[in-house]
Amino acid sequence: MGRGKLRLVIEGKMRLYLRLVVALAAMSMLSQLCLSTPLYQVRRFKKKSNEEQTQIYWKKIADEELTRAIRMKRNTNVAKNVILFLGDGMSIPTITAGRIYKGQQFSRSGEEGWLNFEQFPHVGLAKTYNVNKQVSDSASTATAYLGGVKTNYKTLGVDASAIYQDCHSVTDDNKVYSIVKWAQDAGKRTGVVTSTRVTHATPAGTYAHVADRDWECDGNLPEGCDSMKDIARQLVEDEPGASINVVMGGGYQSLTSNATGTEDDPLDDEYGCTRLDGRNLTQDWVNAKKKSGVNHAFVRTKSDLLALDTSNVDYLLGIFANGHLQYEHEKRDKKLNVPTLASMTKVALEVLSQGSEGYFLLVEGGRIDHAHHDTMAHRALDELVAMDDAIGVAIKMTNERDTLIVVTADHAHTMSFSGYPDRGQEITGLAGFDEEGFPYTTLMYANGPGFNDTRPNITAEDSRDWEYTQLAAVPKDSETHGGDDVAIYARGPMAHLFHGLHEQNYIPFMMAYTSCIGDYKDHCHGGAEKAVPALTLILLAVSTWILS
Repeated sequence: MGRGKLRLVIEGKMRLYLRLVVALAAMSMLSQLCLSTPLYQVRRFKKKSNEEQTQIYWKKIADEELTRAIRMKRNTNVAKNVILFLGDGMSIPTITAGRIYKGQQFSRSGEEGWLNFEQFPHVGLAKTYNVNKQVSDSASTATAYLGGVKTNYKTLGVDASAIYQDCHSVTDDNKVYSIVKWAQDAGKRTGVVTSTRVTHATPAGTYAHVADRDWECDGNLPEGCDSMKDIARQLVEDEPGASINVVMGGGYQSLTSNATGTEDDPLDDEYGCTRLDGRNLTQDWVNAKKKSGVNHAFVRTKSDLLALDTSNVDYLLGIFANGHLQYEHEKRDKKLNVPTLASMTKVALEVLSQGSEGYFLLVEGGRIDHAHHDTMAHRALDELVAMDDAIGVAIKMTNERDTLIVVTADHAHTMSFSGYPDRGQEITGLAGFDEEGFPYTTLMYANGPGFNDTRPNITAEDSRDWEYTQLAAVPKDSETHGGDDVAIYARGPMAHLFHGLHEQNYIPFMMAYTSCIGDYKDHCHGGAEKAVPALTLILLAVSTWILS
């Protein structure tokens, strides 16, 4: 081989070695980058267009919104029907993050989108404190937004003269009756739909009176309180519970003593209640309806629910789990025979709408709260979107002319929405990096099980996982509620009466006023056409007399 050829061979090998060295160095750098930057957590979604870069776009958006506001007319009809959607723990940051999350499910950036209820024309705020706490629980708040009376922490359906855990402090004089009873007294049908146990705080707020919200069944009653009825018995045996037309949710083990668990539906031994008196209250409910001669149905699965001929059902009891219903993503992923909140809402409205006098329906997205307590933000947002889907069903099935729909929350949570994430950045992912180069998520909590003694490096963790626990600042086994004001969204008759900052107990009185029930049953004039305050009628009569 000549010197020239030898030189070319050597140069060729050197170039090959050099390429290998460069490739190995690049792979090493990429490996380090992947370890320090969890790229899977900084996925971004595109904006719907590039128009946002121009002034013309934003002026157009503002002009369209202003035009809608100017043209908005007050609906002063009487509400034949009232639907209250209650997002348990649905704080304002949860709503904002939920809006983005919903948009990103459709590969949009999300910020520019709207939840169904965010398009309602009227919005207000509610103060959520109770009589003895700055930060409330779901029982005391239920007494406020359903019964119109603020009360003590963890007491339910009683005023503040009742003492927490003192069963003897509950009397006929301090019981607080809810808008469900007001509606029944006016001849309306009533319904309660929840993703929690039907004996849990929010649904129980429609029918129960107890000094402790945890007295869901006899197994939780303290000594010396044998003469009082637990919450489950009040639902089946007492008014207004026994006359509620539609009751759907979980809580089978609170209602029957022979409940058994399965892999997909285990008994809740931690937070649930175990019935000890040998009774089966679901069968008692069926027997009572048979005796009354009314059309009724008791169902345990989604299949049974969807197979119902709702035109032939006046009373419906659906109990689909031993404890709370499974999270919506579990229903999807495991293909469980458990109905969604949206499908339960649809069936409930089919049954209730057959009543000639109208109806009141409470629908609770209750598991938003439970996901927050576990500091699992992804689950909380998914549950909020599930409730928004149910709201979409209600919008399609009702007429704004005669149906008031109110959407609110009972209390807030400590989840924050922070950092400086880029537009369209995945809401369940990262916001950025701290001063030490460690990543942190956009959604975090002030307290909860996500606390760590040392600042953890979450590089290798997937914050999109359903059971991912967000970082928390203070250690708590269960994250606490927040004391924030909560939003109220409304559309339909007299929805404009939600107009600013309200005490939470204002909510049921407003709903009663617009539907002419309870204290306002005599305050309407003109049948189902117009709602006019009695004072206005008096002033009109006086002025007419003077002028005549």
